[in-house]
Amino acid sequence: MKRGGIRWFKLNRALHRDIGYFCVGLTIVFAVSGIAVNHIHDWNPNYQVELKTVTLPAQPWRQLSDEQRVQQMLLVADTELPIKTSYWSSPTEFKLFLQDGSNMVLDVERHQLQLEFIQPRYLLRAFNKLHLNEGHRAWVIFSDLYAAMLLFLSLSALFMVKGKHSPWRQRSLLLIAGIALPTVFVLL
Repeated sequence: MKRGGIRWFKLNRALHRDIGYFCVGLTIVFAVSGIAVNHIHDWNPNYQVELKTVTLPAQPWRQLSDEQRVQQMLLVADTELPIKTSYWSSPTEFKLFLQDGSNMVLDVERHQLQLEFIQPRYLLRAFNKLHLNEGHRAWVIFSDLYAAMLLFLSLSALFMVKGKHSPWRQRSLLLIAGIALPTVFVLL
């Protein structure tokens, strides 16, 4: 009996160790992207957005052709990015959209050009796409397997330590708190 118990304990430790090593990289990716998407209302985790307003010299912006107006706006913005589209959004505002998602708004009454340039955060954006399962069906299946591995790690950890330091004695309060905390948030 004791011998079988020792084998099970060693097998549990070995599986916990090896699955844990495998999960380290995945946990880092999910943790970083989880923090990023949790704060999506505070910042854009997928893009770095640069906002700038430029006061322009007074000139007859309405009398220019759309092509001339666009060229002047690109010159002021100091960019050669390709144009997606442009149009008058109101009698006083002319909008210009660039292929990369950046845009400009020309206010012809105030003589101001509002610039919004975006740059992708390539690595973080890729992590977020994986975290939110916006990828392939295969990634969804792999994510489910990863969740099962985390579940195994959590349960096998309960049997890693014997004696007075086990989670079944004084440290059981930590175990209970870990279960109670999300329960409280669900009930609030």
